[in-house]
Amino acid sequence: MKSIAIAAAAAISTFALAPAHAQQNQPAPGSMYAGVSFSQVSYEESGRGTAKPTAIGVKLGKVVNQNFAIEGRFGTGITDDDVGGGGAQDVSVDFVLGAYGKGILPLSPRIALYGIGADFVIGATTSLNVEWARLFASSDYKLDTLSVGVNFKF
Repeated sequence: MKSIAIAAAAAISTFALAPAHAQQNQPAPGSMYAGVSFSQVSYEESGRGTAKPTAIGVKLGKVVNQNFAIEGRFGTGITDDDVGGGGAQDVSVDFVLGAYGKGILPLSPRIALYGIGADFVIGATTSLNVEWARLFASSDYKLDTLSVGVNFKF
């Protein structure tokens, strides 16, 4: 968890110190972007504790309009972790695959919110992002991710 906090602080610091000449607005409708992200996955099982494996992912997206984009994502695990309680059980991320509709709320030319996440424009073609997602929850377990990444538009 400390690595995610450090990465998030670095991303925010980079945004705050970005050059003033990076005046590019949010991506224009029809533009494409690709990105990479690092994720801390949190798997919590009732009565057994929490495991926190890590993953890396890539995405490809297209901006439909200023308030909506579509994305495809693929990721794989980097490290695994154990969940205790009645004998250790190894928890890892084999792969992640998804297609998403992304609602976008532009707050300024450099900042946009989406779901539980945010994009921070730091250059003409580059943005940083931070997001949290609950992927699954039941009475027995829940699966969350906290991710930090970078996107490049083209």
